[in-house]
Amino acid sequence: MATLVGAVDPLPLSSQYWKDASFLKSFNGSYRINGRIEPTVTGEERALLISIQKLMADGKREEALKKLKESSLAHSSAAIAFNIGNIEFELGRLEDSAKSYQRALEKFPNFRRAHRNLGFVYVRGNHWEKAMKELEESIRLGDMDAATFGQLAYGRMQKEQFASALQAYRLAQVTQPENIDWKAGVAQCLQYLQRNEEALALIDEVIRARPNEPSYYLLQASIQLSLDQSDQAITNLELVRRLGQGKLDAENHLLLATLHLRAGSSRLARPLILTALKMKEKPPVSAALNALEFVTQVRDWKLAREVADAIGAAYPKMEDAKLTQKKQRLGALIDIDSGEAPERGAKVLASLVKVDPLDGTSLILLAKYRAGEKRNQEAEMLLQQAERIEASAYEAEVELAKLYVGMTRYRDAVKQLDKALKITPSESLKSYRAAVNHLAEAAE
Repeated sequence: MATLVGAVDPLPLSSQYWKDASFLKSFNGSYRINGRIEPTVTGEERALLISIQKLMADGKREEALKKLKESSLAHSSAAIAFNIGNIEFELGRLEDSAKSYQRALEKFPNFRRAHRNLGFVYVRGNHWEKAMKELEESIRLGDMDAATFGQLAYGRMQKEQFASALQAYRLAQVTQPENIDWKAGVAQCLQYLQRNEEALALIDEVIRARPNEPSYYLLQASIQLSLDQSDQAITNLELVRRLGQGKLDAENHLLLATLHLRAGSSRLARPLILTALKMKEKPPVSAALNALEFVTQVRDWKLAREVADAIGAAYPKMEDAKLTQKKQRLGALIDIDSGEAPERGAKVLASLVKVDPLDGTSLILLAKYRAGEKRNQEAEMLLQQAERIEASAYEAEVELAKLYVGMTRYRDAVKQLDKALKITPSESLKSYRAAVNHLAEAAE
């Protein structure tokens, strides 16, 4: 089953999160003094903080910041350094804010809110190792705030610690049960833990609450693919694409094209693939070649040629030898099976096998071509070479069986099918083996 590109990436904290009322309530609460667990505020420090209250209430952050920085206490007081960091954080000056929080921690290492807010700075800068360290230290010092647990959960998602992330998101929901970011995070954790029905029900709630967020539709599509609900996934991906402004990236354009191909619609797949290859941020070469490979599997040779040419134009230089090899192999397959230039395709395959004798796929393709030319002995040798390669052994055994059937060597074909069944049992192959065995008995 196809999976949504980027599905393993944690959903970004929404652009609204840092302005969300629940976060602002939590953050602004950090301006208040908690003398039980944090530095004792002297009368002089308290007076300075009280003196900026009206400026803060009037939204005059710059003036309040200037007044704090001009005080001699700015370099000696943990509480004042901390409040400077808070204002800098609100003003989006994250580097300055981090330095101010660090200065506060130098004065008072167990300053819980400074650890927490420094963690927030690192979250906003995507410095996850640093963020996790600070947030965990804040929790160790007794922090039970939802914002802390929610961002810790997001950090654990970055490290693919899905069960731990789920636990942290659940703790965040204890005090912020309606926070959409935490609900979406829980849904994504549930998907990673293969609890897809629960995840789908929850992401439905998230979308109803925030219907204009593309990443939630992408998550829903990913869950639907996990549940083999391709039609619903197509609907979601098309919705995101039609939102425009690059909401659906190039790689997911290719996924959507693949789903349309699987549904039997080359007409809908074609513009998606060609658009992806012309986008400013192109998909990885590997994704483009995977899309081309899928086109060859549905045997739409006209589209395959068009896509192959578009890949050549989009990626004129391929430094990865394996990807270059795959591109050449797919080009040869198109040449042969389309009937456009079979001899040219065979020459390419022969050169690939010469350079890499362990290229099982090319060995099998070349063997099938030789069998079509009635050069059975050469085809047999190529397939015997391919069956010694683990990755291509199963297909080589099956193709050898077909070759032997064509040569009326039925007993040899049965032996090859028995080998294939040991690798990958299937009812269809068992039925084929029974039919070949019947031929062998009839011929004896």
